[in-house]
Amino acid sequence: MKDRRKIKLNPIGSDTPLYREVRRHILQCLAEGEWKPGERLPTESALAERFGVAISTVRAGVGELTAAGVLIRHQGKGTFVARHDLHTQHFRYSNIFNSRREKISTTREIVSMRKVRADRETAELLQLDPKIAPLVHRVACISRSAKAAVGVMELILPVALFPKLQQRDLKPTGENLYSVYQRVCGVTVLRMEERVSARTTDAQTAKTLKLRAGHPLLQVERVAYTFNNVPVEIRRRTYEGLQHHYLFTHDELD
Repeated sequence: MKDRRKIKLNPIGSDTPLYREVRRHILQCLAEGEWKPGERLPTESALAERFGVAISTVRAGVGELTAAGVLIRHQGKGTFVARHDLHTQHFRYSNIFNSRREKISTTREIVSMRKVRADRETAELLQLDPKIAPLVHRVACISRSAKAAVGVMELILPVALFPKLQQRDLKPTGENLYSVYQRVCGVTVLRMEERVSARTTDAQTAKTLKLRAGHPLLQVERVAYTFNNVPVEIRRRTYEGLQHHYLFTHDELD
């Protein structure tokens, strides 16, 4: 059973604000599975007693996690651990637009799912030990819009974190993939990093997207992270490069 004794925050000499310490300890509790997706957290007064801080300090730490989408407040009911299926739009942002400046909405067609040894690049991105050649799932997909193939997608997932994942779990049902990861394997995605690059078609991509060899492509590589900044997914999406572009909008100045 997890030790729930009082935790002494902000040791002497630390410059970290108390509310950030509260935030860090709540994240640690979530990472250890003390509170699972959909479960309610203890009251602010109970957390304040546990951490030995004022309720206002707890409120500030919880507020940051709520703003980040890790927690969700329900008026009159309390604060709950967010589930991805309750925040589908937040995690569906693809940031890919067509030539008419319309964000494209796609469905995925699973082509194959293989269990293979991670190559060096994959091991580095997922922070896996290359000496033991860990296994990963490699999933090939076609992205379709109005039934036409507009892109290809590859998912790479560590088998150690997704041991129960099957190809049937990834079939399109209206449920976003991060909800699937959370529901099937208990893996919660907290943040993502994306890198955009340009390349030209290889033979297989040209055939799938009905392009000529050497046609420009737009590629977006995403690495998704769970608690403690542990990478859990590589996602590579590739689109025709002349009629599509990537756009990210930051809504606040800070």
